[in-house]
Amino acid sequence: MLPLSSSRWRDLTHAHGGAEDIPRLLEALASVDGEQERAELWYGVWATLCPDGASVTAAYAAVPHLLSIAEMRGANEKVSALHVAAIVEMNRHLAGSPAIPADVVESYALAIESLPRRVAELTTEPWDAAVAQILAAVLLVGKRQPALARAVLTLGEHSG
Repeated sequence: MLPLSSSRWRDLTHAHGGAEDIPRLLEALASVDGEQERAELWYGVWATLCPDGASVTAAYAAVPHLLSIAEMRGANEKVSALHVAAIVEMNRHLAGSPAIPADVVESYALAIESLPRRVAELTTEPWDAAVAQILAAVLLVGKRQPALARAVLTLGEHSG
């Protein structure tokens, strides 16, 4: 996992440019406890690491951290972290997406490979339809089926 103290973050990008601020976002996510503050931090994660239909190099380095941070939190945040990981991996397969930087390939690949196990750990939690849809997509991403996962996440978007 790329250390949060690494100067390498400056070379990575997120939705708004250079990713030197991502370590601070991840550190805050690991330590802040207020519900409103955490909601704002998760908004920051989505806004910077999951731009609509695009992939950013900082996301590949951040995903292992997000999954690790979520391990210490409740089911809702675990689902959020898994959702981010799935979106990042699905976006990676879109045309024009940047390659995974060589120094984060291993930790990123291990994080993606861990997704089915992480979904299984949530089977004792109640799932509403939205959570079930997210976790089904996460499971598919972990099983290397990103196109099918994207289809699952878009089910029902255009109805009604």
